[in-house]
Amino acid sequence: MNIRANGCHDGECALRSRRDCGGFTLIEMLTVVTIVAILAASSSGAFQRFIVGARISEGASTFRSALELARSEAAMRGVRVGVCRSINANDAGATCSQAAFGNVAANDWSAGWIIYAKTGVNAADTYEAGDLVLRRQAPLASAGTAGRLMIWAPAAGAVVYNWNGMRVAGPVGTFAFDYGAVSGPSPVPLASDLARCMAVNIAGRIDLTAPSNARC
Repeated sequence: MNIRANGCHDGECALRSRRDCGGFTLIEMLTVVTIVAILAASSSGAFQRFIVGARISEGASTFRSALELARSEAAMRGVRVGVCRSINANDAGATCSQAAFGNVAANDWSAGWIIYAKTGVNAADTYEAGDLVLRRQAPLASAGTAGRLMIWAPAAGAVVYNWNGMRVAGPVGTFAFDYGAVSGPSPVPLASDLARCMAVNIAGRIDLTAPSNARC
């Protein structure tokens, strides 16, 4: 089906190209309408809410996968395996750190982390030279954005699992997955009503729940 802008007769269009006739196919028009609809929806509150929910869910899933990997590696290797926050996870000399970095506040794990297997014993099984780095996680938050994912830890320290799957070290309390404007300390109440809370109990079990009164 053609919509002819220049009033071409059928006989003429049989001999001349569609471009010469100035026409557009129905498929082309529907494509344009679809693009316009997507652009309009992207500015709506509903679409922005969808994006926020997706970012929080993705962050919670990524962090949970890291904890589950550390637990399984501890059982498989028969050693203690930890997950610690890092602001230079992709560097050759990666270290654990709770410090602020760029637009990421201190104690916000969206800065990234490393998963490591202990080769020796030290206080709280923290990461040190000689330990084996199993996986590195780059920052989850984009620098310079007005709103982004935040992963607030209840306290400082690495989450460490023993060979039997038990959590033997780590911050006591619940991690909060939030989304909003760049913040210093963890906001109270949480910035988004779509925020989620993740607790890791002594047995290593992970529970993901909704906040209560905008708090984890």
